[in-house]
Order: sequence, then C-alpha cells, then structure tokens
Amino acid sequence: MKIIKCPKCQGDMPELRKSQYGYNFCVTCSDTLNLVGRKRALPVQMGEGDHSWTETVIMEESDYVKYTIMEAENSKSKKKSSAEILNMDFPERNLQGPFKIIDTNKNIS
Repeated sequence: MKIIKCPKCQGDMPELRKSQYGYNFCVTCSDTLNLVGRKRALPVQMGEGDHSWTETVIMEESDYVKYTIMEAENSKSKKKSSAEILNMDFPERNLQGPFKIIDTNKNIS
C-alpha cells in the first residue's frame, strides 16, 4: 500500500484514500478538524391514505440544526392561534341544538 502525505497535517495517509475515495485529508484530520460532518436523518410521511409511504431525508448537521430551529419557531406560532374554548354550562349561552342559534334580541310584535 502506497503512503502519501496529508495536505492538511503532513501526516501519513494511504494513497487509496485520495485516489479511490476522493478524500484529500487523513483520518486524523477528519476526526480532529471535523472535516467530514455528521449526517442527520428525518423520516418524512408522503402520500395520503392507502397510498402513503415514509421516506428518509439525509442532511448535513448544519441543515438539521436550521430545520429544528425553523420547526421550533413554527410550533410557537401555531400555539398562539389556539381555538376558542366555550363553557357551555353557563345559562347565558344562546345555543340550542348543534346548529340553531336563537336571537334573544328579536322584537316580538
């Protein structure tokens, strides 16, 4: 196995690492300088009903961090627009049945 010098640290590295795998730095530089970043994966539900499937999206660590920040901001904004909660136990409610609204201000002649 032919050994060449690493362009980053001048340490020894196998020539195959550069010629076959395309890395221009040694394993030590990769570990210490974090030249090959971690990858993250997210499951994504696609399709509808019986025609649904799950795909895995693989992304760089920096993209994953941006995604999680965006999701946190979106979940905060969704919480602000919560639905109105009605207490139906009070007698002043003017609802009768599921769909009929009684107009209590109607003038009867």
